[in-house]
Amino acid sequence: MRIKLLILWLLMSLFLFSQPKLKPSRQDLINLLGKMPKKPVLKVDTLEKIYLDGGIRYKIKFLAELGDKFLETPNDSIEAYLFVPQHIMGQKMPAIIAIHQDGSHNFYGKLETAGIMGDKEQYYGYGLFKRGYVVICPDRFLHAKRRWISKPDTLADLWEEETRMFCEHRGGQLFLKGRNGAGKETYDLTLSMDILYTLNIVDKNNIGAIGFSAGGYFLTYYMFYDTRVKCGVSACGVFELSDFFKQKEKMKRFAFNAIPDFLNVARTSDFLGYISPRPFLMTRGLWEWGMGNEVDEYYSKKHVKGTETLASEAGKYYKIKGAEKNLKTIYFDEEGGNHSIPPKVKEEIFNWLDSNLKK
Repeated sequence: MRIKLLILWLLMSLFLFSQPKLKPSRQDLINLLGKMPKKPVLKVDTLEKIYLDGGIRYKIKFLAELGDKFLETPNDSIEAYLFVPQHIMGQKMPAIIAIHQDGSHNFYGKLETAGIMGDKEQYYGYGLFKRGYVVICPDRFLHAKRRWISKPDTLADLWEEETRMFCEHRGGQLFLKGRNGAGKETYDLTLSMDILYTLNIVDKNNIGAIGFSAGGYFLTYYMFYDTRVKCGVSACGVFELSDFFKQKEKMKRFAFNAIPDFLNVARTSDFLGYISPRPFLMTRGLWEWGMGNEVDEYYSKKHVKGTETLASEAGKYYKIKGAEKNLKTIYFDEEGGNHSIPPKVKEEIFNWLDSNLKK
């Protein structure tokens, strides 16, 4: 009898050890985003109201989180532009959270997505308002008036000097409290969603999000976390964080962008995969690192290959839920295929959002 039990135990052990490693759980991924602060009571102050052709643009301000007495940090407030299209009483409209990019022009923030200042290519928040969406364009962490520099209103490139230092310093403040940059950006974006949820005009079943570059990168973690987002677009944005800090990468990165313990637990493709079955669209220029010389072309091709791998790994999650068609990637070479949103690609993005949010 003992021999039979021993044989049975050995067979069960072999079976268990031969099984593939379990994927990280959703809770494992939530834990990676760090501790989330307790949300303050939502109170929105209207700073400005402008009538536009087709609707109204509000400039609003709301508290993200209280300052820390020990670290002597001030309250962290967020300014945003809120677009409300013309509508009839009782009408429900789809909504969008428009997340701006990074870059040396970090003083633009919401001004760019709102179509007020900056690169016209980046006016996608304003563009979606013109297509009939309620749109909120918030300032991201470390941008515009959230830079915590001596003159936060200045429209000047300070990234290479003051802002670089404050980026690392504020990142350290987060790390000390068990938090990180991705978790902070995720938390902030949930507040923009909370605001949309207070608006009677908004169709809560049809709220999407779009971001370009770093805005599209952090959108992925946010959309994973906040299931109220029904579909998302990461334009030249999301990438595999596991590859971001490899020694031979073309650019060396801020520690602020790292997620503690990430390599031991998950990959970005897991976060993207857990978004399934919700629709998700990625775009990638074929030559985002440039072309015309071997080095730039090598890194451009490597970037595309990384996106293909990311989509393939995340696609396994979508396949399990029978939603393979809901994960889409647009590869483009229009206007040089660089780090951008060419007109044809933007129109395809907007049409895709319409197909998923305008029922």
